[in-house]
Amino acid sequence: MMVCLMAMLFVSNNTYAQDKKNPFIGSWLATASTPMGDSEMTIVFEENDGKITGYMTAEAMGEEKIECEDINTEKADEISFTFYTAMAGMNIDVYLTLDGENAAKGAMMGQFPVEAKRK
Repeated sequence: MMVCLMAMLFVSNNTYAQDKKNPFIGSWLATASTPMGDSEMTIVFEENDGKITGYMTAEAMGEEKIECEDINTEKADEISFTFYTAMAGMNIDVYLTLDGENAAKGAMMGQFPVEAKRK
């Protein structure tokens, strides 16, 4: 009886973990405050086969899709990633922490504040 109960708990917990998706999955409108003014971008995170991928677009970068790289979601309420911008000729790092269910705050390059809202 005890073995059967433990097996049921294991299966239900395992199913819950598989069904639970990362809270950042979806489309976000983010604003980064920089010395040159605010910069708006759309960031989209998707999950395929357990792997999170993403891309972003921004009017300032010609609206082309820019792939998010090195995506890290080790903490459930945080995400970090980098993207390459040819305009600056370098990788830019971004981190966000959930601020409620549909908002996040963080920084770009460790110094420029970023606020994001789910679209």
